[in-house]
Amino acid sequence: MKDIPIIIETDILSDEWNTFWDTLPETKGPLEPKNVLVLSTPFAKSSGEATQLQKMMQACNLHENQYSVIQLNDDEDIAWHQLQYHLRPKVVILLGVQPTRLGVSALFRFCEPNRYNDCTWIPSLSLSELELNAEVKKQLWLHALKPVFVDKTQGEI
Repeated sequence: MKDIPIIIETDILSDEWNTFWDTLPETKGPLEPKNVLVLSTPFAKSSGEATQLQKMMQACNLHENQYSVIQLNDDEDIAWHQLQYHLRPKVVILLGVQPTRLGVSALFRFCEPNRYNDCTWIPSLSLSELELNAEVKKQLWLHALKPVFVDKTQGEI
């Protein structure tokens, strides 16, 4: 029996993956259900990035009470199933956040609406990168935000 490894004591997954089984961190503040969830890299409240996000949401005809913004640090992951359970979003906008940081293993088309897990996902560059890249910002508006929020090609949000 010495030749047979004890697999129960063997580390199968490292501790970094435990975050996907944890509850939502309280540092994210009180989160309530809203139709749109914006996941972003960190930015200051009074920065150009914050202004840019506010203008993007206004162009989408969204008021502050219709969307939640969660900023994720580079070393921080958060469980998608927890976000979905608590926030019940219909649209998820990823601004510089990879889906794998949410425990989602899916390939999404960049700057286009993607259907996954009963939500429309829109992945793009971070707000700071969008400020520097007008072409990607234009693509995000024309191929994702405008069709979803203005033209309502994905249905009523």
